[in-house]
Amino acid sequence: MFLLKLLVTFMSVFHSSSENTDFRAEMKHTYLHGDVIIGVHTWQRIQLHMMIYSIQEINQQTPRLLPNLTLGYDIYDTCGDVSLAIRATLQLLKDQSDPQRCLIPASINSSLPEPETKVVIGEELSEVSLAVARVLALPSVTQISYASTSEQLSLKYKFPTFLRTVSSDKHQTQAIYELVKYSSWQSVAIVGSTDEYGKYGTDSLLKLFTGNNICVDFVDILPDTFVKNCSTARDLLKKIEISTAEAIIMFTIDTNVRIILEAVVEKNLNRTWIASDTWSTSSKISEMTGIESIGPVFGFNFRQKEVPGFQDYVTSMFNGTTNSILSYYQVFTNSSKDDMKCNCANKTSDINCLYCYIDHDESYNIYLAVQVIAEGLRILLKCNNQSCERTTFTAIEV
Repeated sequence: MFLLKLLVTFMSVFHSSSENTDFRAEMKHTYLHGDVIIGVHTWQRIQLHMMIYSIQEINQQTPRLLPNLTLGYDIYDTCGDVSLAIRATLQLLKDQSDPQRCLIPASINSSLPEPETKVVIGEELSEVSLAVARVLALPSVTQISYASTSEQLSLKYKFPTFLRTVSSDKHQTQAIYELVKYSSWQSVAIVGSTDEYGKYGTDSLLKLFTGNNICVDFVDILPDTFVKNCSTARDLLKKIEISTAEAIIMFTIDTNVRIILEAVVEKNLNRTWIASDTWSTSSKISEMTGIESIGPVFGFNFRQKEVPGFQDYVTSMFNGTTNSILSYYQVFTNSSKDDMKCNCANKTSDINCLYCYIDHDESYNIYLAVQVIAEGLRILLKCNNQSCERTTFTAIEV
């Protein structure tokens, strides 16, 4: 038997109110023992339960995928914050024989000691995954993201141990270009952001359009400080008002998009929009008051697929009056009323209430990440349905 720690990261998409606890002050953490430990970074989304469900599926599968081995989990809440994500990563890379020490080489010319943590799953945001990937490359620990799409992460000379269960933005930006070309639009506008996702997505689109003689009317890169009614928002709205672009592409997070579209609705503007995957299916956008007035929206997203059995898992938590997941879900969501599209109450009688929170494409990618690890371990450890020939391995072998 052996112990393998896997770090799985999620980020919260919910807005904190002034009454909520500062997540930076104390990182939430929980643990379930197993021969193979998978770490998780958030309590904030029902996707957390997708991870737990996926692990249980591996453990309960008959015949066993990993005979005589049990998956567990080690959960950290990073809130999608780079500093917290690095802190959680270093926590799992500590010298387990001396928890006060990090893994450090014996000398400047020697290699790092073998980490107990062999695989990391996460992060969601590309910006956070990039930071974690730089840390994990040193001890050669594999990282699998279920949502980070930045093309930067495909650079193997920079991020040799990074993998993902979602395609990179290279394919999405190419698809957007193909839509513009197919529609015979001669001019477009692009709204991006300073994060890794928005920055490199915008750069890629610019190269495609300028290289194929399509006019880019304007490019607007939103800062991290972008909020409603700020000067940047007002200036952008003026550009949208006077723009002659036949389509406006918004390649940024849904929080930014909502701020922009709320102003568009107020001004009663009507344009053609192209939505990147971050907001094409976002309920924050689709359930906005007046959203139907903004004009046609062409959206891109990854193929969605339901995880077999997960709806039954969620509804099985319902005992007739209370869904046990809700007791955790309400405590940690920090949601505004606009985010609570299903309006699930702790005493709801709707057995399927929580299921409508599931982001099926992202959930399936999480499920795939766990399956990939389990299948990889089965091959690496030379397992059959009764036993495994090996019980130890190094991080670089993974």
